[in-house]
Amino acid sequence: MKTILWSILCLFLSGWGSMQTVSAQDLQEMEKNLSAINEDLNQKTKEYSWQLAAAYADYCKANNKYISWNDLPYLQTVVEYERPASLETYRLAHKASKDELDKFLNTYKEYKDLTKKQKEAVTKEEKDAVSTAFSAFWKKLRSEENPYKDLYYAERKAISKYRAEALRYVIAHYKEKKQEIPTSYIKYAERSYLLQKGSALELLQKEISALESVQREIIQNITRAKYGLSETGENKRKKIFD
Repeated sequence: MKTILWSILCLFLSGWGSMQTVSAQDLQEMEKNLSAINEDLNQKTKEYSWQLAAAYADYCKANNKYISWNDLPYLQTVVEYERPASLETYRLAHKASKDELDKFLNTYKEYKDLTKKQKEAVTKEEKDAVSTAFSAFWKKLRSEENPYKDLYYAERKAISKYRAEALRYVIAHYKEKKQEIPTSYIKYAERSYLLQKGSALELLQKEISALESVQREIIQNITRAKYGLSETGENKRKKIFD
């Protein structure tokens, strides 16, 4: 890869003068280099998506942050409906903790009534009213001496671990298919944290950015050569070092 980039750099700095003088051999060499860069860029982009998703799974697991099905509907399809055997331990552990939490909450008549009203709410006013009532209920529940907090955090920890492992399972599926995995669900602040200065992810991102920059430059020069456009050697040097 370094040899290819150095070859391209030498071509840019050679001061071809008018692009009209580019030989068929030079044009063929540029197209060959472009093909190599496209291939390398495609592979590194996939690797970046796999590594970023895996880092996010670790982050969620460590911080008891559960991945929402709304963010990853394809994850729900794979995990909830296909139920891979390798994830059953995590799924059942979460189910057990959730059942314990639900059992406790249902000892409160107010909770059962609000849950029923929530399901029956149709208008915005009805939904807002239930939401306000639930907020008051949660506030009261947290202020009392009861096992709610322990049950809540146990369920939160179990679901965070389950969905983090589910994401890892999906990552393996994408890697096997040699496909890029979507990462748009990772919020900007979380992405910035994972791409902290000096990390392997940050270095890979910078390498991808450099490849994309060289890719654009080659495409521009191939286009200039094909249409007989010109660019001075000084302009080429400026673009390289800016």
